[in-house]
Amino acid sequence: MPTPATTDLHCPRCKGVLPVTEGKLPENCPGCNFLLRARRQKAFNHNFLLAFRKAFVWRGRSTRREFWGYATIMGGMGVLIALALDLLFAGEIARLISQHIVPLPVAPEPVQYIAGATLGAALLLWLAAAPLPLLSLSIRRLHDIGRSMMWLVLPLLCWGATIGLLICTGAGMVIIPLIFNPQSPAIDLVNMLSHYSLAGAGALGLLASILSLVLLMFFLMDSDRGTNKYGPSAKYPPE
Repeated sequence: MPTPATTDLHCPRCKGVLPVTEGKLPENCPGCNFLLRARRQKAFNHNFLLAFRKAFVWRGRSTRREFWGYATIMGGMGVLIALALDLLFAGEIARLISQHIVPLPVAPEPVQYIAGATLGAALLLWLAAAPLPLLSLSIRRLHDIGRSMMWLVLPLLCWGATIGLLICTGAGMVIIPLIFNPQSPAIDLVNMLSHYSLAGAGALGLLASILSLVLLMFFLMDSDRGTNKYGPSAKYPPE
């Protein structure tokens, strides 16, 4: 009779049975060539590239190292680009460095133009490239600890609702006085609704912050051992 290790493990994509050799899963599914585990799990740069290879993969699981390998490198890139732009155009960070550490020279205008265009393009590329791999990777990371993607959807919805309320409140406070007379009852109504919407935005923001902290805690948790309902673990395959 086949052992559970060879009958209970299925590929997240094609649902084919996965073989286990010496307690380890294959690197790729024999049926559909789906990447099951990183070939070099200790390399952060490999896990960074792996996130792009699996940007459209919503099923299966991703290890803690795979998630933070991508998040650390991509986050570091964003910080470096923003810091370079600040230093180039003498922003707040450059001003603090000049005041408290060492005076920074002002770049000539041609340098500012060329470097600014290059850094701006890099920032746009970063903004275009970062979200999708991070979204799919976050879902697989939650799957890796047996959690549903709703733990990601809920804080995103709360943050979206918070920002929406703030935008609507600000727009109403600016536009309504331009349309109605200052003595109009509509102004009093807008002021009253503004107080309620600001209170609602504060409550939603607090809830979103709590859910975000819970989500961060989940991302720091170790993988479930063996197989859960989302598939086999690449870090702890069944023995």
